[in-house]
Amino acid sequence: PLIPYTHTWGGRVSTMDDRQKATAIALAGLVLIGMNFMALAPFVAGQVEAGVGDTIAAGYDSEDDYDDEWSESTSERAYFGYSITNVEELTENSAVNAEFEKMGPFVYEVTTHRELLGLDTEAGTVTYSEYDVFEWCENCTWTDDDGNEHASLPGSTEFTNMNILYNTQRLAGIATGIIYGEIFAKAGFANEMMANDLQNKAPSMWAADEISASIDGVAAQLEAAGYDAATAAAMAPVMVMDGAYDSWNASAGGAGPMDPDFSSTAASILYDAADPSTGVCIALTCDIGPMLAAGIGEPSAATTPVRAALYGYDASDSLTDWSVYAMAGAKFLEQGGGADLTQVTDLRERLNAVSGVDISNAVALNNIIFGVEGAEIANGLLSMSDYNGIPLAGVALFLLGADADAFTTMLDYGIGLTQLLALSDYAGGWIGLVGQPTNFPMILVGGSGMMDCDLWWQHSFGGEEPLAGGYISIGLNQGSYEGTVDLSIEKVQEILYTSDYALTDESFSRVFMYNELSGITLPMTAEGPAMGGVVADWDDAYVASLYDISENDAAAVRSWVKDFMFESVIGSLLGFQYGASPYTTQPIENWLYGWSDPVLTGLYDEESSWVKLETNMTYFGSQNEDRPDGLSTGDYDVYVMSIVNDETLGQRLMQGYTNSDGDGQCDFKLNADGTVADADSDGGYPCDEGEIYGMTEHLPWRAPHREAATYGLLTDNIGNSNTVVAGTIGGIADADDSFSVNLVGYSIAESVPGEMTDFKGIPMREHTVDLDPAENQIQAKLIASNSFVDVLPGALPVYFGSHVDIKVEPTTNVAMYGKSVSRFYLDLRGAGMTNPDFEAGDAKPVFEIHTASEIADEDAETFKCKVLDNMDPMYWTDFGGEGDCELEGTMVIDIVTAVLYIAGVSLLVYGAIGLNGARSEDED
Repeated sequence: PLIPYTHTWGGRVSTMDDRQKATAIALAGLVLIGMNFMALAPFVAGQVEAGVGDTIAAGYDSEDDYDDEWSESTSERAYFGYSITNVEELTENSAVNAEFEKMGPFVYEVTTHRELLGLDTEAGTVTYSEYDVFEWCENCTWTDDDGNEHASLPGSTEFTNMNILYNTQRLAGIATGIIYGEIFAKAGFANEMMANDLQNKAPSMWAADEISASIDGVAAQLEAAGYDAATAAAMAPVMVMDGAYDSWNASAGGAGPMDPDFSSTAASILYDAADPSTGVCIALTCDIGPMLAAGIGEPSAATTPVRAALYGYDASDSLTDWSVYAMAGAKFLEQGGGADLTQVTDLRERLNAVSGVDISNAVALNNIIFGVEGAEIANGLLSMSDYNGIPLAGVALFLLGADADAFTTMLDYGIGLTQLLALSDYAGGWIGLVGQPTNFPMILVGGSGMMDCDLWWQHSFGGEEPLAGGYISIGLNQGSYEGTVDLSIEKVQEILYTSDYALTDESFSRVFMYNELSGITLPMTAEGPAMGGVVADWDDAYVASLYDISENDAAAVRSWVKDFMFESVIGSLLGFQYGASPYTTQPIENWLYGWSDPVLTGLYDEESSWVKLETNMTYFGSQNEDRPDGLSTGDYDVYVMSIVNDETLGQRLMQGYTNSDGDGQCDFKLNADGTVADADSDGGYPCDEGEIYGMTEHLPWRAPHREAATYGLLTDNIGNSNTVVAGTIGGIADADDSFSVNLVGYSIAESVPGEMTDFKGIPMREHTVDLDPAENQIQAKLIASNSFVDVLPGALPVYFGSHVDIKVEPTTNVAMYGKSVSRFYLDLRGAGMTNPDFEAGDAKPVFEIHTASEIADEDAETFKCKVLDNMDPMYWTDFGGEGDCELEGTMVIDIVTAVLYIAGVSLLVYGAIGLNGARSEDED
């Protein structure tokens, strides 16, 4: 009985062994398959990801990596411009009513050139220089968001907008404008003086000569009658005065009751009388004697005492007074005194008498006196014009022309060099531009002393015009302040020339305008403006305290500087002197890449006059015989980039410049602490060719030394504190986290991570960057004066805004798609305006830039098969890949994986068959 039992049990044991074996085999198969999915596939994926990272990092760590493809790359950039269509309806101080036409696209190929300057694998950095070359692309197109293609418009297309330099030049030119305003005011004085010379002084000189000749004639007659010379000389003046009385008495119908006695007064009247305040001879035989004696007026209770006191007779002696007046007046009028100069026939002789210049050619004479026929602005010595509301005397044009281009001036007027020089001496003396200023005897207008152009200007600027009374249009007594200002000469000199706050001081005039436009002072310390100083309200009381004047006078000074000089005069002077205007029309290629500004040419020279919006290697249109390759836009940029295989890979760490333009000078140098180094004795920074300088971890125009140069006002003026270049991405970024983006040197902004998306079959993380233009005013970058002028309110109120779309592939953290639309906005409200309301239209776009870059289709396919497919659980199916999809070193692991899959599946199948057989035996 045990055997059957044992046999039966033994049979059951045998069946159980088969099932366990089959289960074990099946489990082994599952383990092998699971190992592929759960261990080997992730391991391979990790190895691929690490390999990709190593490959990317390895692309930076050898000089061989910086090959021709890296050294030179080309992309496209599309520009749009907003051209003003109603310039004639706008003013120089505001363009708020401007109407615009959007023009474009203007597509340019941008070739970026890089040069490896240093590779430091120990420090994990690479240093290289970079510059761009722009070329208009005739056959390029730009595709809009709807997929429509647009042909590239020619770069020669004319484009109109605000002259972006105009406000800066007006603000910076206050001191120069005041000096020129003074010259033009003095030109008005000179105009009156020369008109007086020609109209009155020349006839007076001739009248004096005639009176002197008549005395000599009487003396000669007396000598002929037997008198000795001395007696004849003593008797002749008395007899001439007797004759003057007889002549007047006859003309008056015998009004005189008796003959006056001239024995004691004739010598004084005819020879010795002098201005008591100056000693200048005023006798009737002296140059101004006849015009003075006649000009006092017909004898009366008011005039006789005046004339009598001057000529040495009793104030009650009306007969003598009539004799003097009649003789002086008759001779003066006979010689053409007071005549209309446009009607006289002796203009040549008059000019010769007062200036010593003889011009025989009637046309040339007319040109000199009344202006060249056809001249845009009347340019004769006696011409007066209204130039944009400013009185402009032609004598200023003549003298400025003679000084700037004597040869052309001679041709224009039809005169010779000797005549030009003599006329310049004559006219220049009256205006104070040549030699010592010429004096005008104030006795001729009832005053005392002498008056030259300088004294006249200082009187007229701060008070009443001293010759004719009233107020000049270029002085403080204008508008609502007319008749309210009466400053001493000393105080005027302090305000204009001599004090620490002199308006003709170039430095302080700019400070004045900053304060005026901002409503507050620069930060002030005991030593002057400085970072961290005290800021005070800039008002009438503050200005009054600077000059020790009344608040009304201070208000007049402020109004004169801002409302008159800045808003009216300076612009007119820029237009008159250099042809500048608040609006400019020129080809789009000049706007973007370079133009020569006429104001800068006039102030400095042609080479210093070039400006641009985009930085090409050279200024567009700057080629000439001396520089066939054009004028360099300056030293190339230099970058230091991380090559460490961590989260900093590809990030820029520092930025600066290299001396590349061949001038032997660095633009500046920094000390170790980031402050600006001292210049040499010539004000320069000598440096070797290729020398690297100015390296900083900040945007160069936002670096600490630039902040210090604006007394700490730069950041607030710009609207953001994002200055650090270090950490901004190159082409590599963390796909899942926000990262910093350097927006072509204008600003640093943070990306906002978005959703995952597929682009060309590759999963990518979307990132967006939105830069608010209201928080990014770039005036300081464009002006780049390295002074507080960079933050003058409204000097160059350009704002930069940008929207950027970036797609980052998570495995490589490489940005495989980028598209940006950037706009430059201009505040249209004029100087002094800040914080524009963009929605209200205070600022309008001027230029718009579109850029786009993406992984090429063939590169996307290669990336998918080479990277993504090898990170898939079925990575092994390509057995290492082939062609562009071959991934080196993966064939063995692919074969091993395949063997494991085959073994696993085989075991799983075998185990399943075994289990099925065991189940069948149990059923039996």
